[in-house]
Amino acid sequence: MEEGGSGIIRWRVFGEEVKRVGYLAGPMIGVILSQYFLQIISMVMVGRLGKLALSSTAIAISLCNVSGFSVIVSLFFLISHSFWDI
Repeated sequence: MEEGGSGIIRWRVFGEEVKRVGYLAGPMIGVILSQYFLQIISMVMVGRLGKLALSSTAIAISLCNVSGFSVIVSLFFLISHSFWDI
């Protein structure tokens, strides 16, 4: 085979792999973007109420994100250690 021919095969395989990964990653990307836009839209709506409401909403959203993340990480830690002890 020529070198150019093998390059075409490689790009074709690469394109197929990108499609497969895209089918799996597409919904996850959509969920992450919708969660991010939900926070932005909430901040825009509350921003019309004033500075105090905007700052308190920003603090509440950040606390929910941090506390939710810590709960998920701690649950993952507990679950993974319970399986390793068996």
